[in-house]
Amino acid sequence: MINFILCDDNKYVTDLNETIIKKVAMPYDFSYNINSFDKYSVKLKNIINAPLDIKIYILDLELPNKTGIDIAREIRKVDWDSIIIILTSHDELELNVLKQKLLIFDFISKFDNYEKRLSDTIKMVIDKINIKKIISFKCNKELHHVSLDNILYVYKDSTIDKTTIVTERNKYPVNETLLSIVGKLDSRFKQTHRSCYVNINKIESVDFKNSIIYFNCDKSIDYLSKSYKKKLRELL
Repeated sequence: MINFILCDDNKYVTDLNETIIKKVAMPYDFSYNINSFDKYSVKLKNIINAPLDIKIYILDLELPNKTGIDIAREIRKVDWDSIIIILTSHDELELNVLKQKLLIFDFISKFDNYEKRLSDTIKMVIDKINIKKIISFKCNKELHHVSLDNILYVYKDSTIDKTTIVTERNKYPVNETLLSIVGKLDSRFKQTHRSCYVNINKIESVDFKNSIIYFNCDKSIDYLSKSYKKKLRELL
């Protein structure tokens, strides 16, 4: 899940930014949320501190109570991974913004080909994220970030009543529903059982007769039900 966090006190700009995001995101296969604010607030602070998957901040430089740079400082106190884009009506301030050493991804003037520049920047960020997409979750009260490339399958473990994420080296039982975890995955994960989704890029072979899926790391599972066999055959 990609979370876009917008902060601009101009409603026209906010609406335009939301439209740009939706247009850029349309060809991609991922889920996203847009949270819009007209100033720094408790709700915005809570989002900054929340362990959400991926965050992309689009902040106006000039705001009523805190500037975009002030908000960027708040973000960097707890998070050096999220993307921050600064918008401004005064592009002569770009050098000053860059001197703040807050890892600002881009600085965009509202009067210099704004829509195209913001569209291009968002697309660049999405492409960068998609190269190595990750999933974030809590397991045993610790926050984990795992690349989707490393996940073999996820399933509902009825013995412990938890959803379990399985990689080549680890198992992570989490207190989330299977559908919640699946919502964070992408199109490489296909359902093979009512309680299981498999990374088809990790499949070495399938014994359809005995309903066993073999992975390319000497692991296997028998979460393959009759109703999903035909679709899996077609995919492989």
